[in-house]
Amino acid sequence: MAGLRARVHELSRLILAQHRSPLRVALALWLGLVVGCTPTFGFQIFLCIGLSQLLRLNLPILYAAANISIPPMIPLLGFVSVQLGERLLRGRWVTLSASHFAAATLRDSLHRFFWAWLLGGVILGSLLGLFIGGPVYLWLRRRATRQPAGDADAAADGLDAVIARATERYAFAHPRYRYYARWKYRLDPVYRALCQRVPTNASVVDLGCGLGMLPIALAEAGRGRELLGLDWDADKVAVGQRAAAGLAQVTLQRADIHQGELPACEVVTLIDVLHYYQPARQDALLGRIAAALRPGGLLLIRETDPAGRGGAGLTRLIERAMVRFGWNLGPQVAYRSLDELAAALTQLGFAVVKTELAATTHPGNVLLTCQLPDAKPS
Repeated sequence: MAGLRARVHELSRLILAQHRSPLRVALALWLGLVVGCTPTFGFQIFLCIGLSQLLRLNLPILYAAANISIPPMIPLLGFVSVQLGERLLRGRWVTLSASHFAAATLRDSLHRFFWAWLLGGVILGSLLGLFIGGPVYLWLRRRATRQPAGDADAAADGLDAVIARATERYAFAHPRYRYYARWKYRLDPVYRALCQRVPTNASVVDLGCGLGMLPIALAEAGRGRELLGLDWDADKVAVGQRAAAGLAQVTLQRADIHQGELPACEVVTLIDVLHYYQPARQDALLGRIAAALRPGGLLLIRETDPAGRGGAGLTRLIERAMVRFGWNLGPQVAYRSLDELAAALTQLGFAVVKTELAATTHPGNVLLTCQLPDAKPS
């Protein structure tokens, strides 16, 4: 339970931290107040979720503002909204009487007042949004100018921009690919981590590249002079090729990573790939990678710790489900002890460093940074 609470807390922090620029906070407040002033009770949370995704607004702020329609406030909001709506629709204020609620006229009255409330609620919410969101925007903007970002904040902002540009490249794709890329970029820490670790002038080969998300992110970050992605899934490669249009350093190809000679390079990445194969086949692939890497070459492997408990078990379960349902075309899922994997890499001449790269949404994941010596033994 303690681990679950910690993950829920971290996920809440992640959601709260999204879209926190002064303008987006003010827009979330304004739109939330508009939703809260309309007679959409019972559907407001769904409206807020949809609008936050469509307009890229902070969901907690938007929904908190929508909660202006708490029960004590509903009669006041309804009365003012209906009056505004009646004034706009019929040019007069409404005077309520018992006849409006008589059995013979109740249905017509509800229909009339619903549309008046909906229109008036939009007007009332907009006015409240300007009244509240305007000062909040000015305050946040003034606060931001008084507190210049440090080096860490500037780097984070730069990575945010990289991820945003990479995400936008998949806007054309079918929803199953578009939304997958959007949420994968947003929630998986591996892209930000590798955009900081891959050298600027390196020749990079990404094995099992899928949609090409890593090569595209590296290109947007200015990392790697040549970025080659190889994957067996023809549909994903085709989407990635279109997404990479205009990025001259990115090449995505359909290929079997276990067949053929790998090109000489400085960096190879294996992100969530090895566990699709039995250890003997893993070792064969790692041997081919070691032979392809130039002296001092870097191999970056992201794998799930099979000994991890709690949320790591969920990560393994999801990975097996992705294979069973055909999203990932691996033949099976065969997790290997990280100590055994590190020993195999050491025998190939790599110096191995393990780093947790899990985050709340990817528990149990570990990054293995494996480097060859500057000169291969003769």
